[in-house]
Amino acid sequence: MALSQSTRATSAYEASFRSRYAQSTGRWASLMALDPASEIVVARAVAGLPERRRAVALSYDAADETWIAQLRARAQALLDDAACADLVVMIATAGADAQAGALFGEACRVRGVPVTALVIAALDTPDADLSRTLAPLRPIASMLVVAQGADYVDDMLHALRA
Repeated sequence: MALSQSTRATSAYEASFRSRYAQSTGRWASLMALDPASEIVVARAVAGLPERRRAVALSYDAADETWIAQLRARAQALLDDAACADLVVMIATAGADAQAGALFGEACRVRGVPVTALVIAALDTPDADLSRTLAPLRPIASMLVVAQGADYVDDMLHALRA
């Protein structure tokens, strides 16, 4: 009786030829918080693997007028960051304004840096809030994910090798 290809490929004999090392290395990722609530999620994710992840905050407080004065320097730092990153992961909370992410995502596209966008939403998030955040991210994200809670972010980063 002949063994199937699947059975033969999973045999101990065939396994002896496999490499015991990971085939790929991790990516250098820039994690961008698009709103104040997602800054906490980004900080936690960066703390988990600081040698390969960098936190960048694109969120702003509308009541703080100093952010306009810092805008040019921050924009240049963000562009420099995109040039060094293998992957940009934008994280937003459903209902947040993600226009800043869309502008930065366009700069990433020009530089050939892939963008993944994660929108954190609760089960009872209104569709209007979710749509408000998703709309500016759709054109720039190669992968757009609606996550049911912040814990999903760590799993997604691991899957992306970031």
